Amino acid sequence: MSEALDYLLTVRKDAMGPYFKFLKEGGKHLDKKTRSLLSVITKVDAKTEAGLKQYLTRALKEGNEADEILDALLVCLPTLGLSKIIWAIDIILEMNIPEFNPDLIGKEKQWHKLVKIDEIKEGVSRFDYGGRACFVNRVAESYQVFDSRCPHQGTDIPLHALEGTLLTCPKHQWKFNVQSGECVDEGCRPLNKVEHKVENSALYIYS
Repeated sequence: MSEALDYLLTVRKDAMGPYFKFLKEGGKHLDKKTRSLLSVITKVDAKTEAGLKQYLTRALKEGNEADEILDALLVCLPTLGLSKIIWAIDIILEMNIPEFNPDLIGKEKQWHKLVKIDEIKEGVSRFDYGGRACFVNRVAESYQVFDSRCPHQGTDIPLHALEGTLLTCPKHQWKFNVQSGECVDEGCRPLNKVEHKVENSALYIYS
C-alpha cells in the first residue's frame, strides 16, 4: 500500500472502509488463483508498478503459470491496449522472474536433481539450479526447500542476507525464518516452498 492510501485509511476510514469491503465482497465467489490473476490485470490497467509487482508475485504463488498470466494480458488487449501490456512486460522482465524466461515458457514442470545428500550440510544452504536458486534447511534427514525469491516483489535473496536462521530481503527488509519459511517481520507472506523428494541419495526438486 502507498503512503497516500494509508493516510486516507486513517483520516477517512468511514469512507474508505466500505470501498475495500465492496472489493472483497465483489470477488468472494472467485477462487484465489483467478482473483490474483484479475488483480494483475487491474494493476496493469492503472499502470501501478508497485501493485503489479506485488500481485504478479501473488498470482504465481497462487498457482498461475507464466503462460496463463501472459494469456490474460493478451486477452485483455482490447481494454488494456498494447502500450500498457508492453509497459507491464518491461517491468516483468526487469524483475528477472525465472518463469518468464523465454526458454521456459510453455514447458511442463519436471523433477531435477539438485544436489547429492552428502553435499548438504546441517542447517541452511543455498543452491543454484536452472537460472534460479533455493534455500535448503537440513535437520538430520529432514529437508525444507524454499524459493530464494522474496514473495513480495520477486527479489532474489542472496546467501549473505542470512544470519543464523533469519533471512532478510535486501529490497524491503522482509524477514523470514528459513526453518519454517514464515515471515516474521515487515511482510505478511511466507517464502514459497519448493516441492522436493529424496531419491537415490540425492535431493530432487520439481520445477
